[in-house]
Amino acid sequence: MSPLSNEGPGFLLVASPDLVDPNFAKTVVLMVEHDADGAFGLVLNRPLEHRLADVLEEVDPRWADVALHQGGPVQTNMLQFVCREAGAGKPVVRDVVVGAGLEDLPEEGVDARDVRAFAGYAGWGGGQLERETKEGSWIVRPAEARHVFGIPADRLWSTVLRELGGQYAWMSLSDGDPTQN
Repeated sequence: MSPLSNEGPGFLLVASPDLVDPNFAKTVVLMVEHDADGAFGLVLNRPLEHRLADVLEEVDPRWADVALHQGGPVQTNMLQFVCREAGAGKPVVRDVVVGAGLEDLPEEGVDARDVRAFAGYAGWGGGQLERETKEGSWIVRPAEARHVFGIPADRLWSTVLRELGGQYAWMSLSDGDPTQN
């Protein structure tokens, strides 16, 4: 039985050190949708050196400094927004929604620190993610809002592995090579 058999949205895929595909090496993916037809997620730890104001012609000044991330290799010309739960979008994890437009966010209580913009996304066909997980390419764990908003992108992969403990903790220190310990 696949570790994904009973998983809906709201879990993390943590790339195994053995996953060398440059699109996914050392990534942490927030899964937005997962069912028999396939899966859709956003890479959380590939920040770009741009803010929304750099890529959109017109943007409300409140959102000008929203951080832009490479969400995955598919449709990189499309933006997806993730925000702290603000009443709009699809709830994925407690206090995290995906798919709200900036115009859907409330006038108060949400600022640029509460929003992430992702160019592109990661996608898998039906059964593909289950096969990759069974092969050991991905480690599955529940997601939390702090994974999206509280841990710096450059430390997310190693932090999540350390939190898992045991065999995963040493992976975070040595890229999975026990001879490097």
